[in-house]
Amino acid sequence: MAFENILGQQRVKNFFEKALKSQRLSHAYLFVGDRGVGKEAMALELAKALFCEKSGACSAEPCPNCMRVSKLSYPDLHFIFPAPAIIKDKAKEKVNEAKRVQILESVAANPYLRAELWANPMISIDKIRELRRQSSYKSFEGRGRIAIIVDAERMSEEAANSVLKILEEPPEKMYLLMISSRPNLLLPTISSRCQIIKFEPLKATEIEQAIIENYNIEQEKSRLTSRLASGSYRRAVELLDDNIQEMQNQSLEFFRKSVQSEFTQILYVDELLKACQRDLKKVKDLLSLLLIWFRDALVFRETGESNQELLIYAEAFETLNNFTQKFPNADLQSAVIAIEESLEQMNRNVQINLILIVLLNKLRTFVRR
Repeated sequence: MAFENILGQQRVKNFFEKALKSQRLSHAYLFVGDRGVGKEAMALELAKALFCEKSGACSAEPCPNCMRVSKLSYPDLHFIFPAPAIIKDKAKEKVNEAKRVQILESVAANPYLRAELWANPMISIDKIRELRRQSSYKSFEGRGRIAIIVDAERMSEEAANSVLKILEEPPEKMYLLMISSRPNLLLPTISSRCQIIKFEPLKATEIEQAIIENYNIEQEKSRLTSRLASGSYRRAVELLDDNIQEMQNQSLEFFRKSVQSEFTQILYVDELLKACQRDLKKVKDLLSLLLIWFRDALVFRETGESNQELLIYAEAFETLNNFTQKFPNADLQSAVIAIEESLEQMNRNVQINLILIVLLNKLRTFVRR
């Protein structure tokens, strides 16, 4: 099986090619890694390999089974993702169902770009109960079943415990593929019962080649976009529609405010949220770019001028040089950790303005140290 639709991840490809060839697949895997590095795409390719009418040798001309897997319409394939629970309000439930269909269509179109249409969805116990019910029957087409659970860390407590029962007593010929970018939020008892497959960040060159092939983008922009994507193809595609230069300027402005007075910071946060229309994605994008900038500053201070090729913000070389000279004792590692923690808090739905004010205060302390 070539897994030719997967960007990079050669180590993971080799692992599953050997497992398929020797017919020694585990009943449960946990795919871990950042968003947009190919976890869902690999899960679907593995499903194709298991259900393929030609034993995975139909990549040039997909067989009917592989086509149905691609469209998420194969009867023994269960694709479970976070969504609001079904409600009694018919009008609202109709809207939610339309969104569920839209998400499935986005995965079928490109598993790297699954639509995310709700702010904080969960995987409910009802979905897992249905999976357990169906897994108690024989598979429709006699080739077994595959259940893919994406964003598995978003399972409710009841859903997680129900999955644990599946892991403790796995149904015959059923493979469970769980996917998570935050595996630390999963129950340890779930993680310990799965074979963990680590997905590495993609290389900038792999991302650049992919967006050049799939989008009509000039090489200079594709190069910068791929470097700013932090190893995520999804992130690179999202950046194509953004004004990267403006976003970079906003992230540097955020840093500049960190060394000013607390009153100035409070006013700035209020103005920033108004400018972003309190859009969580825009704020997270700003902090993500700020995180990249501080990492670059750390690399620059440790390696010096001769290693500009290691920098993501290579175009901001002069700014990095001035910063490291002005603040030679800045605790850049702690600054990086503080930004990462702020992004994590946003994922947990903590108040955005509070997160930003606290972060600005922390950055001021770390930089002046």
